[in-house]
Amino acid sequence: MTKLFRHTILAIAAISLLVGCKDNAIPSDTLGTDGITQSRIVYDTIRNMRDLNPGPEGDTIDVEEAVRIGLAMPSGSTTSESYYVLAAVKGFSQPFDATYGNVSPIITNKIANRQMICYRLMSFKRKGVVQKFTDAEQLQIGDIVVVYGQIQNRYGAPQLTQGCYLVTSDNPLSGYKPAPKVVLSETFDEDMGDFTIDNEIVASDDIWKHVEATGGKQGYMCANEGKLAEESDSWLISPTMDLTVCKDTTLMTFSHWYQGSADLRDEQLRVMVSTNDGANWEQLPVDGWNNGKLKRFTAATVDLTEHKSATTKVAFVYTSTAESAMVWSIQNIRIGEPADE
Repeated sequence: MTKLFRHTILAIAAISLLVGCKDNAIPSDTLGTDGITQSRIVYDTIRNMRDLNPGPEGDTIDVEEAVRIGLAMPSGSTTSESYYVLAAVKGFSQPFDATYGNVSPIITNKIANRQMICYRLMSFKRKGVVQKFTDAEQLQIGDIVVVYGQIQNRYGAPQLTQGCYLVTSDNPLSGYKPAPKVVLSETFDEDMGDFTIDNEIVASDDIWKHVEATGGKQGYMCANEGKLAEESDSWLISPTMDLTVCKDTTLMTFSHWYQGSADLRDEQLRVMVSTNDGANWEQLPVDGWNNGKLKRFTAATVDLTEHKSATTKVAFVYTSTAESAMVWSIQNIRIGEPADE
């Protein structure tokens, strides 16, 4: 798709989908009649811009809001906080500087000629370090971007100050790489979160219990902490998740330990998945167990790639008998695309 065509799309009605490249499209429900929304945009609504983190108020602003913030300050002053700003690149006040790896784009939201300069904008932050631009093609007129930086009133002209950098871009030459999508993250440090408990066979005491953090150690969920030797069947069930937002590989990782017989482990300690909101369940293999003797949390992985639906649930299922009663502890569950190495 040419730059001219993408620039033309910016000016058409809100129902048009503005696309720079297929995987980094901004959905039409975030657009105004000018091609960019006329008010604040909650960052979670910007599909595929996954490494965008919440600003000070948990959202992203447009150029209209950024200019308003700048003009509200005394001339020469700068905000103490930084902002995420969604915008279109209109032009450049300073071209790409190959020596310093920066560029000063003029960004706009096409409303009432609102625009501002991102002074000496740098490229993306990688592993905590802001990178340099290496080519002028990485930022072009018509790009839809999110930039991050402090807002300054430079003698009546608001701008993002030096030190600002690119967060997302729809330019396929920009080098933008969406952060892995995380659908669920639950530590169990403070409580059981949005998980629920369903007892198929009720024991004389609760099976799944939350163990509070103590002595600098993180909290966790524990099944049969007291090694109750009787029949039980207790399910620790996740909330319903839409895993269709994940591309390709989808994993559940967690930390756990168990105590008991390895011969009965896969029968009495099970990880189950449902793709129809709990109507049917299937047991999945777990990669990673401790030796069953030590209370030492071990990293584990369950592959959910073939079980993605809009109504997926997972469950940690503990069963016991009068002859065999294990203990199973779990924390730090993460479900989504594989984390970056």
